[in-house]
Amino acid sequence: MDQTQRDQEIAKLLQSEHVKYQNIDFGEGQGTGGYQRTSMDSLLFGSGLEGLTLLDIGSSLGHFCLEALKHGAAGATGLETSPERIRHAREIARLMNLPAEYLEADFEDYVPEPKSFDVVLCLNVLHHLYEPIGAIRKIMSMTRDRFYLEVAPVKAREVMKVANIFSLWGATNAPLVLLGDTSNSTRAADRTFTFTKKAMSVIVNGHSKAFEPVRFHPSSFKGRWIVEARRRQIDHLVVVAGVTGVGKSTFIERLKSSKELRARFGIEGDFSVASANDVDGLRTGRHETLIYHYDILRPFDRPLHAHPRDPAFHLLSSAKRVTSITLANDPDTLRKRLQSPGAEPNSKKGRKRHAVILRQYENPSFLETWHDVWAAAVAKEVAPSPLEVRLVRSDSDYSAIATVSDLKAMLSA
Repeated sequence: MDQTQRDQEIAKLLQSEHVKYQNIDFGEGQGTGGYQRTSMDSLLFGSGLEGLTLLDIGSSLGHFCLEALKHGAAGATGLETSPERIRHAREIARLMNLPAEYLEADFEDYVPEPKSFDVVLCLNVLHHLYEPIGAIRKIMSMTRDRFYLEVAPVKAREVMKVANIFSLWGATNAPLVLLGDTSNSTRAADRTFTFTKKAMSVIVNGHSKAFEPVRFHPSSFKGRWIVEARRRQIDHLVVVAGVTGVGKSTFIERLKSSKELRARFGIEGDFSVASANDVDGLRTGRHETLIYHYDILRPFDRPLHAHPRDPAFHLLSSAKRVTSITLANDPDTLRKRLQSPGAEPNSKKGRKRHAVILRQYENPSFLETWHDVWAAAVAKEVAPSPLEVRLVRSDSDYSAIATVSDLKAMLSA
């Protein structure tokens, strides 16, 4: 369309429609009015968007989708529940000649593919949701690179409405999620839940180890704050797994000292080593190769129950490719290793668990079950990244176990 026609259509939109939530600047002194959100652009887009895809949850009139495209994003999708805002956003994108895509959907019902967007925004939306913690977990699953949340904080006066003065002491610094209390049903989706920064840290970093420690930034909008979470960047994750006592630590030491052994398992270049027990100490930034010690019995007889509920297991989702090396051995060898001098843990709790596992190694079904669920969980967690599976007998030569059937025959020996 020519400039005259565009100006006429912009004027018609501004005069006939209620478009006042976000200020969209059309140039030439024309804009929708509403809140200025440009103060956040340097934070959200300063890291670079060239070639990346973005999803904006609760996109309203589409300011952040439009800015993402201006900053070189390969694609920008807005998700919005309001049919009016969807209609307005599509018209604005057309008038600005920017290929933003808008979907009319409630994010709480939206089912995305894992790691389907590089960057995800959820700004000034979380406190309107009925299941905000589930929404955060969904955002974590669908994010390939980083996400940003704009969060309404827990306020002392709100604590007073639902509790008493004794609850006020230290409440805003505690890991607190506050449920709003209102008798007006038309405002039920307003400040339904609010979060302290400590609570957000627990949800993102305590319940999952897939992301680096969250960063907090002030927001210019209504005294809120921004959560910035970046997925850990691992080019090649080598998971050295197996049941308790199978010899994972010994194998990793051999890998560290033997270039030939590393080459045999496809480990090239610089590498670092981490354990599921100390993953919180993992440095930030890119890892070329990370060797990861993981005991597949971590969930056994604990509240975790299964690998997908283990925060340390989620690290597998943050690798561009994964090599899963599962060490195994026959039950007699495993029992002998657990009963060898120095194998018993120092703590009373550890010795009790050690004894329970030792008894379970007399049951072939126990070992077979945990190896089966481990393999299935890894395949699901790693997808869609490439996965190489290696089954290895923990003997002096680390000989290959050719098939799953061979593995099961060994476990039941």
